[in-house]
Amino acid sequence: MIVYNLGYANPAQNEISRGRKIEYSTIRTDIGPANRFLAQTKPPLAGPYAFSRIPKPRWDHPRIYLKHGIENTWLFMNSFSTGLEGRTTISKKVPDTITSWIITGFAVDPVNGLGLTRQSSKFNVFQPFFVSLDLPYSIKRGEVVAIPIVVFNYMENDQKAEVTLSNDEKEFEFAEIDDEENNIDRVKREVETQRKKNVIVKSNSGTSLSFMIRALKAGKITIKVTANSQVAGDTIERKLIVVPEGITQYMNKAIFIDLRNGNQVKTNLTIDIPKNAIPDSTFIEASVIGDVLGPSLENIDKLIKLPYGCGEQNMLNFVPNIVVLDYLTNLNKLNPDIEAKTKKYMESGYQRELSYKHDDGSYSAFGKNDKKGSTWLTAFVAKSFNQASKYILIDKNTIKQALDFLASVQTTDGSFPEVGNVFHKDMQGGSSKGIALTAYTLITFLENKEFVDQYRNIVNKALDYIVRNFNKLDDNYSLSIASYALQLARHGSKDSFLAKLDSKAESKDKMKHWAKQIPESDEKSPWNDKPNAVNIEMTAYALQAFVIAGLESDAIPIMKWLITQRNENGGFQSTQDTVVGLQALSQLASRIYSPNNNVQINLEYSEGTAAHMGVNPGNTMILQKYDLPTSVREVNITANGRGVAILQISYRYNMNVTGAWPRFVLDPQVNRISTKDFLQLTVCTSFVPDNFTEKSNMAVMEVSFPSGYTFDTDTIPFLRDTQKVKKVETKEGDTVVVVYFDDLEQKELCPVFQAYLTHKVANQKPAPVVIYDYYDSSRRATQFYRARRSTLCDICEGDDCTEACKVQAQKRISERSEKDTSSDSQINSKDHSSQLSSPITIFIIIAITKFFMRV
Repeated sequence: MIVYNLGYANPAQNEISRGRKIEYSTIRTDIGPANRFLAQTKPPLAGPYAFSRIPKPRWDHPRIYLKHGIENTWLFMNSFSTGLEGRTTISKKVPDTITSWIITGFAVDPVNGLGLTRQSSKFNVFQPFFVSLDLPYSIKRGEVVAIPIVVFNYMENDQKAEVTLSNDEKEFEFAEIDDEENNIDRVKREVETQRKKNVIVKSNSGTSLSFMIRALKAGKITIKVTANSQVAGDTIERKLIVVPEGITQYMNKAIFIDLRNGNQVKTNLTIDIPKNAIPDSTFIEASVIGDVLGPSLENIDKLIKLPYGCGEQNMLNFVPNIVVLDYLTNLNKLNPDIEAKTKKYMESGYQRELSYKHDDGSYSAFGKNDKKGSTWLTAFVAKSFNQASKYILIDKNTIKQALDFLASVQTTDGSFPEVGNVFHKDMQGGSSKGIALTAYTLITFLENKEFVDQYRNIVNKALDYIVRNFNKLDDNYSLSIASYALQLARHGSKDSFLAKLDSKAESKDKMKHWAKQIPESDEKSPWNDKPNAVNIEMTAYALQAFVIAGLESDAIPIMKWLITQRNENGGFQSTQDTVVGLQALSQLASRIYSPNNNVQINLEYSEGTAAHMGVNPGNTMILQKYDLPTSVREVNITANGRGVAILQISYRYNMNVTGAWPRFVLDPQVNRISTKDFLQLTVCTSFVPDNFTEKSNMAVMEVSFPSGYTFDTDTIPFLRDTQKVKKVETKEGDTVVVVYFDDLEQKELCPVFQAYLTHKVANQKPAPVVIYDYYDSSRRATQFYRARRSTLCDICEGDDCTEACKVQAQKRISERSEKDTSSDSQINSKDHSSQLSSPITIFIIIAITKFFMRV
């Protein structure tokens, strides 16, 4: 039996107000009533375009806004028996939505075969008296939000209703205007557990009201509203996200506990929380797992915290799943749940990646919005599709077309230049003249064993090019990829390359890694001590080269360093370092896997207080977590037993400072035309060059709006017309805008953003704007800005507004009236003056006088 939604909803619940006067049109649907939509037409001279010059929008389909998403299918039952009579009774609670449902079904009989319902049945779900809530996506702690409530009454008679907002857990306090006006200490007042209001709800109508609250803690707080009349009642409960002010900083410190040859390991980890961190924003967690790839397996769908809205970033939904399947298959640990989950991600990632394909078989970051395909991304996609073909259905023609494209761009000297947009400049090789990209493309051909013989000449020319330039290899990034490529090809020069690579390693605390050269101007930058995507990527290539060469013992220190660079979810900083890093770790981890782990770990903190965690064969693949007190600043670790384990101390805190050593100029300014209901923000930005780099890699800007504001998505086409902007997307309920730039130079770019106040919030905290280099996390900048100040008097309703609010309102009206009178006086004065002294008028009078004099 199948019950699915007909798509009919109550217009009173579905309408969204955007804080401005709205002119609606209607569109008929195939089934159900007409839907209203906002016609996007500007009045004359409103904005930069008049009627005759309004550009055709990127899309011209009417938008239908729904307050809540409607599930297409509510009930799908596939296993019940009808008994001998062929009948049964099923009782299910209908979802709490006002809509229509269609019931249909089919049955299978061993004798009669398949049977279908001749005609579907339809029933309507309706509630004559109910409560509706419309909460903002989130607010910041300390802000005051007016919780908007609408009580609907579709009964024959008017209803007197008592509306209660409950606060059983004392997660918020009810805001009082008198407290703010008179600076009364709120701490001394006891927190109320509920507040009530009485309203009259007309028949077949709705009545709105609000409660002003101030959240007392960060997290998800419960908003529970009950409305009761003498004959009916309803209760609704929702969660409101409350975040600390500022920007969250994520830190992770991990160690590899190796007890294969020893009986005890002792070490300690420090937790560095700045003194100026936002109070009560700290969270500290310890976790343990008995597998090197364990954290990644647990968080395969959230490996990094960056957006992934382009063709290369989409591969993060694809490649790590291949690594997981390869790894677990080699260990014979693959279970049906993980297999189904990873294949599902791979299939969706594969289909999505095809949308970035060009007609010549190449791929680019933004598909056909780019003029040409990218050599680098095409090589990445072809290699990944080949790896996935043993798990899901991949069209081999797509791989062949990509290889043909790569072969066509190879130059006579054997190198593979980038013919498309350059997003990852380290891949272009710098002073090594493209050796990195040539080696990267060569790896794609070598790993595609089904087709490699067809491109043998292409492969040999690339190998010759790399070997000829051995003496010119002076950057670690190119050298690491070239070393891995020659190991794959089993080339005669592979040992020379590996020896040169090993000589350039940096070793410390029994760990080994490779790093890019730091410009002299950035030597004191605090970002140098934090995980760097390029350093992770080149070290991961080096690890793979050592593993293929059979130098497993020499590879252990490299693996230990890579583990320390991971985030708490098992990923790294961006796409490429995560993909290559996981591939490298999985290759070594499968060789040192210990099936008989028996490791006991003791975490000591806070004057003798300790936590105990154990890894054994039964929980080796299970991530164990333990919350630590927020006051902890050092953890002493003692591990005993045999086997291996990964221990992580993950912590986060919020900061409301701009950050040290910015590599971008960032200047957000609220434009003068902004009001309390409308926000227009101009964000000017540019790259700060150094001795090595004049422009950034692909840059990403994330613009957050103050609480209560929602981005005007209708302006996305205009943002896309900004120079170097390739893509615009939103997240967190349209409260954050993400803008992708090809790159940024010293020349300033100034995109403009518009948002409307959709939820009433007072005392709003500053909102952040962040810009960063996607492939080099040390290049970033942060700035904060404020919207126009909003007080409790601006958001209160009815009796909540005190006499002080009425005085403020009258004062604003008087000031506005005086300003308008002054403006009219100035205009009249100018008009009178122009009548007397206009050069055109004087010229005409003189000309007429001379004409009559001649006559």
